[in-house]
Amino acid sequence: MAACRPSVLLVTQLLSLPLGSPAILRASVQPTSYGPRRSLAASRSASVHCSAIQTAAEKELDDDRFLVRNVRNDVRVLRCGSSQMLEQGILELQELPHICVAGESNAGKSSLINHLLKKQNVARASSVAGKTRSVDMLEVNERLVITDLPGLPSRDHQVERMWDSSWRPLTLQYLRDCRAIRAMLYVHDIRWKISYMIRDFLRDVEETGVPVLLVLSKDDKLLVEAENMGTTQHELRTKMSNAVFRALSYQGVHIHYSCDNSLPFSRNARRQILRYIEQLSALSSREESAQFLEDVAAKKRSKASPGKNS
Repeated sequence: MAACRPSVLLVTQLLSLPLGSPAILRASVQPTSYGPRRSLAASRSASVHCSAIQTAAEKELDDDRFLVRNVRNDVRVLRCGSSQMLEQGILELQELPHICVAGESNAGKSSLINHLLKKQNVARASSVAGKTRSVDMLEVNERLVITDLPGLPSRDHQVERMWDSSWRPLTLQYLRDCRAIRAMLYVHDIRWKISYMIRDFLRDVEETGVPVLLVLSKDDKLLVEAENMGTTQHELRTKMSNAVFRALSYQGVHIHYSCDNSLPFSRNARRQILRYIEQLSALSSREESAQFLEDVAAKKRSKASPGKNS
């Protein structure tokens, strides 16, 4: 009985390329050499192994149905650090749906993107404020663009001058000019108070017509804080969430998020955001996306307080 010995396909990861450079996917096939005839038991073992590989391959093919995969996401990065580069980047990627990600420095914005894509450092995450200094468009699997926007100055007002003079105008240019944007994921550390800069920025975003989905990050940090405060994680989460909602007068869709993959909650939150990305990307405009998110939020409010609508 001949054992099934599939060839192994080695695919190199797409590297971050400068603006306008073509993305090249290089693949090589390594043929498997055949050794001496093996025993029936060994052949059966090889057949089982082959079936496992085929099952994994089938799962991978099934994974290709989604914009963002669970494995081997191919990412090309266009870093647009000037108005002219941004215009060129928008033009180059205008046929794909865009989901942009914004938030204060160190709120977990870039970590969220890396977690969604299952990449180590595609988005430049750092504990140093101002690591993202450009509008970084991440073309994912040639089907979607996830844009990492420069971080707002954090509460200690680091890089505030750079934000006012350069990064904010560049960000607003992208929001106004890129009609392919479907929605913004605004990432906010659930433990932080809302600053005046956040309120001002989100008012600017509202004027562009880009709808916002609020992502409350660092949720896993609440457990220790709740224990120190003598309360439960759920009670602390509710209290801090409501403080954010009141400060922003926000009634839209929100998601609690953590990048800790060891937690089932984190894996579920990733799937939830990816479902929203799929649904929003299937729409044709930011106006349709805004209506979609309003409908989702209304349903959630109705479900949370059914007595008011009976």
